[in-house]
This record gives sequence, structure tokens and C-alpha cells, in this order.
Amino acid sequence: MITIHVNKEKITFQKSPSVKEVLSQFNVSDKGIAIAVNEQIIPKENWSNSLLKEQDHLLIIKATQGG
Repeated sequence: MITIHVNKEKITFQKSPSVKEVLSQFNVSDKGIAIAVNEQIIPKENWSNSLLKEQDHLLIIKATQGG
């Protein structure tokens, strides 16, 4: 079992998930967001092959519009 933190929420997985798998589980669209793992931005092209490890901190940052 692997426990990671997603936006301050603890989530447990059977095996090390990729960033893309975590987004899928949370039903988060990959449009208009940025991802940081342990305070390091992960480029979108690396989301599928970036595996998370025990106690990693994943932050989903959503772009917003306003005026």
C-alpha cells in the first residue's frame, strides 16, 4: 500500500500511481492545471511516467479567470 497526499488529503493506492492515474481517480481534467510533486512542477508530458512514492505530496493547481 502506498499513501500519498493530494492537496492535503491522504489517499492510499495498491501500487505506486502515476500523476495521470491520480488525476483520473479524482476526475480532474488535464486542461488548465499544473501539477507539483514535493514542490517541483512536473511537465504535462511527464505525467504518465512520473510515479509517486510513499508520502509524496501532489499539489493540483487550477487556473482561474477573473476580472
